[in-house]
Amino acid sequence: MSAFKWNGGGDFKGKPWEENLPTDSAIVMHLLCCYMDLRLPSHPKYPDGKTFTSQHFLRAPAEPNLKDRKDHLLLYEVRIHPPHYNIVIDDTVWIVKSGRNNLFHAILLFLHHLKTKENGMLRRVSLGLSGINILWVVDT
Repeated sequence: MSAFKWNGGGDFKGKPWEENLPTDSAIVMHLLCCYMDLRLPSHPKYPDGKTFTSQHFLRAPAEPNLKDRKDHLLLYEVRIHPPHYNIVIDDTVWIVKSGRNNLFHAILLFLHHLKTKENGMLRRVSLGLSGINILWVVDT
């Protein structure tokens, strides 16, 4: 993480990072989504095993449907270059400040909402000590 470049990436096999490659922010978000996909129970609506990614992550250029949504909770990729993420809760888009910490602030806001408003649960899975224990990052 010491070489993390939020809007770019590092050299690979002697070749410099180019804009057609994913940014470090996109890679970290992908890792979070994969981790959560592995931890959440499968859902018949998502046979590819991407339960978290399908329900809680929206990639650019798609836009969230905010009409009559009272159970919405999304990490929303607003744009790819430079990367920017917001949070969608119910029918409201929460704007997260742009810049190098945007990804981490968005993830923390997502986890904070789950901890404070959803009793530490994501659907039927506890994100606290009795579950996958990811909420310790927002403990005060």
